[in-house]
Amino acid sequence: MGTITRLHDAKAQNGESPVWKAEERALYWTDIYSQKLHRYDAATGQDREWHLKERLASFAFCESSGERDGEVGCMAGSFHSGFALFWPDRGTRAWVSRPPLAEAGVYLNDGRCDRSGQAFWTGSTDLGKKQPIGALYRFGADGSCRRMAEGTISSNGIAFSPDNRILYYADTRSYVVWQFDHDPATGNLANRRVFVNVGEEGGLADGAAVDAEGHYWGTRVHRGSIIRHRPDGSVEREIAMPTKCPTMVAFGGDDLKTLYVTSGIRPLSPEQLAAETQAGSLFSMRVDVPGLPEPRFKPAKKLLEAPTEPLLA
Repeated sequence: MGTITRLHDAKAQNGESPVWKAEERALYWTDIYSQKLHRYDAATGQDREWHLKERLASFAFCESSGERDGEVGCMAGSFHSGFALFWPDRGTRAWVSRPPLAEAGVYLNDGRCDRSGQAFWTGSTDLGKKQPIGALYRFGADGSCRRMAEGTISSNGIAFSPDNRILYYADTRSYVVWQFDHDPATGNLANRRVFVNVGEEGGLADGAAVDAEGHYWGTRVHRGSIIRHRPDGSVEREIAMPTKCPTMVAFGGDDLKTLYVTSGIRPLSPEQLAAETQAGSLFSMRVDVPGLPEPRFKPAKKLLEAPTEPLLA
């Protein structure tokens, strides 16, 4: 295990959804409450920002869709009010699906593609983070929207096993990480069971990723650590972070053995924030087991041709 390195002092309110883009050797990530999309260049250490009209919680890159040379191409993401395709450099967004989230008192949060790229999975979170009114959604590449699981307070920690047959899903405020059997052909879920009982003393289960050996790397807000769980849920290792609020991890680098970690300042009290000089930063460390390439979303042609609206603030 390598040394934890602070890469960028973003002072992010809530850094989330780091995604490595291999052909650019760059890490993209979002600061949800600041409504910013970031691009960190691993070669130069430069961080670029796009200021968005709405909070972007999670995203994936799309398969090549005719972008111009040097342009950041099509992305698919969970904005707080719905799921959309968007083009940062063009400053446009096309809605795929907008369930009645605000009317239900929830917003979309953590998400990622399944390993096939045929669906983007994301969950909703209660605005007050107290009531189990959130749900897990499957947004298909054909534009479909299916509600797949119920009874969540705060959706997080979505990840897939290497063979795409297990879906992980955390409820941050219920202190639990679930497992489902996932049918890659249909997207159907079955056999919901507890993977990890976090417990209040274990902090809050936030974003996560699965490595090439099928181990689940989960962040723990307030505990200030990352825990690598074996496929049976037992703890293989725990890594203490320089902040109490690591929020999500992603594997990157040429060999996918660089673990990137986002963090945030929003959950910290003024006293904690004064003591935590590295809170809200982007970090990295070298690990001994590689991750897996992040899947690309494969939108149908009709989605790429949908009307667009302004994306940037």
